[in-house]
Amino acid sequence: MLLTPHILVGATVGVVAQDPVVGFLGGVASHFVLDAITHTDPGTWHFDEPFPQKLDERDLTVGFTDAAVAFFSFLLLAGVAPLVAPGPLAGALGGLLPDVIGLAPLFIPKLATVKGLDRYYAFTHRIHRTAPPSKWLLGIFTQIIVIGFAVWYLLGS
Repeated sequence: MLLTPHILVGATVGVVAQDPVVGFLGGVASHFVLDAITHTDPGTWHFDEPFPQKLDERDLTVGFTDAAVAFFSFLLLAGVAPLVAPGPLAGALGGLLPDVIGLAPLFIPKLATVKGLDRYYAFTHRIHRTAPPSKWLLGIFTQIIVIGFAVWYLLGS
């Protein structure tokens, strides 16, 4: 999934947990659960390419736009939801961390062959359900639902 659902769901887990350690671990776990749902991400347009793929202008545009949406969504919600607390902040960080590790080889390709990290990438590849190009709209829809649920819960907290 994109960063926005990972960060918002991780923060939601942190709100529920009200504990930074549980929030962080729950955020990490939520990341893998969300990635197991069919979703659109920049990998949709590199579906048949071996990992790590080459970044192109579209990937960078989507990535930076998503990061900005995630950041501003978090800021806007922080004004009305209990996000500025250790649990939600740790949950958001936990929701983000697997992508930081997972995307690192796109910028440092040698990381894909580092012992231990190669097993992590193989694991994430097995559970990851990136939508193929023909189903990109379904992958966007699933993320809208996830974001909507997280925002609904946070606004009710």
